[in-house]
Amino acid sequence: MGLQAVESRTFVRSGMALIRTCVVPCVLAAACTQTTAEPAPTLDAPAAEVSHQAGVVRIREASRPFIEIEEVSGVKSDSTISAPAHVEFRDGAVSQIGVPLDGRVQVVHVSLGQQVHRGDPLLTLDCPDAAATRASVEVAKASLREARLELERQRRMQQEGVGTERDLVAAETKVSAAEAEVSRAESASGSIGTGTATAVIVRAPIAGVVITRKASVGMAVQHGGDPLLEIGDASSLWVVADVFERDLAGVHTGAKGRIAFPAFGHDIDGRVASVGAVVGSGLRTAAVYLTIDGPHTTLRPGAYGRVEIQTANAAVTLPASAVLIKDGMDPVVYVQQDPLTYQRRSVVIAQPVEGRVQVISGLQPGDKVVVRGALLLDGSADQLL
Repeated sequence: MGLQAVESRTFVRSGMALIRTCVVPCVLAAACTQTTAEPAPTLDAPAAEVSHQAGVVRIREASRPFIEIEEVSGVKSDSTISAPAHVEFRDGAVSQIGVPLDGRVQVVHVSLGQQVHRGDPLLTLDCPDAAATRASVEVAKASLREARLELERQRRMQQEGVGTERDLVAAETKVSAAEAEVSRAESASGSIGTGTATAVIVRAPIAGVVITRKASVGMAVQHGGDPLLEIGDASSLWVVADVFERDLAGVHTGAKGRIAFPAFGHDIDGRVASVGAVVGSGLRTAAVYLTIDGPHTTLRPGAYGRVEIQTANAAVTLPASAVLIKDGMDPVVYVQQDPLTYQRRSVVIAQPVEGRVQVISGLQPGDKVVVRGALLLDGSADQLL
């Protein structure tokens, strides 16, 4: 009975081991079969996201009627740039007048706004140093006469064989120094004008209008101090236009301009004389200088108006609705790649005029640009107008 019990238990353990050996692989096999039967999920990014990152938008067929396209042409066209402007004196047309010597103002001969001619008296000064300055001319001339007489004597002595070369050279040097002193004294005396004693008359260096007067009778003045008078040549004026940086590429020397001054009631023709090389950091504008065709007696420095400058380029113009403003500052347009695909492109534009805007760079002839419905392609952008 003991032997039978042992054999029975051994048989049971062997049977259980056999069951494990057969069942476990079957379970694993079933599990593997179930796993491979289900398709693995794909990890590819949606096509729309990839297109958005590349600046490309793809629309559905149903949205096509809401998109209007205009093809860019490279024909040469005339356009205008409009900018605020004001009148200024041209370079060299304003003379600032100070005093040649320290002193005191005795008489003021002109008033503000008065027309003067070159050489007209402006101020009469009392300058203590004036008498000494004028007297120095006579002293220098006397020294020069003495030096020349000594030079003649040394030359005669040299010819007679009793003079030395050293004394002759010294006499020539003395004459040169005396001549230089006379030139300096005459120049100093010329700056204070002719006259006697301490009186000095300051005269107008150019013809024009007195635009600033700071002198008054009894005022103490100093040489090298602030100017007491300013004279401007009213016949030498130009118009200064403040042109935006984005419009400068279309402006060139010699271009025609039309200046409108509301205060005058009529327009004035002009031409671009030069374009400023510096762009201001505030409004991002540069000065464009226009000369005026013909004399205009009604024009006054400081007058404000508006100028339209003509540009003749191979310009590209589009409706203002075609241009979007991205991130609040960058102008962009959408160019058609195929009937359902459009690509965003950055452009440089000029100021809009009468509903159209000039595209300075960023497009080529033949490009097909979205001119209506651009906001449907990019809802995060803003319309230009």
